[in-house]
Amino acid sequence: MTKIIILDRDGTINEDCDDYVKSPAEWIPLEGSLEAIARLSHAGWRIVIASNQSGLGRGLFDMATLNAMHEKMHKLLALEGGKVEAIFFCPHTTEEGCDCRKPLSGLYEQIATRLGEICKQVMASGASLTWS
Repeated sequence: MTKIIILDRDGTINEDCDDYVKSPAEWIPLEGSLEAIARLSHAGWRIVIASNQSGLGRGLFDMATLNAMHEKMHKLLALEGGKVEAIFFCPHTTEEGCDCRKPLSGLYEQIATRLGEICKQVMASGASLTWS
């Protein structure tokens, strides 16, 4: 059976800060998080990230910087033997009223669309999709 886990990024995988993580230098993994993701990967879990990234909408960083932060995460994870399959993010501020900002369901719907057949198989098996 395929197992999927959906994780948040800031405060779950890396340190969070009140004024946003705005650069690769500020993206600092939480102690043990990368190792935990590697263990999940080795145990057959498919790991996906769903993250609010309103710093984009606020102009605090651009897509190139966000991609650089994620590239740093991917490289550090690879060193531990872990892997994140996909990253989904909401770039909007709260004031924009989108449906993809967590805790609303938009990002999860995007993930279900992208992983469609896998999600259907998981749900048909009686299992559930997990997120934190």
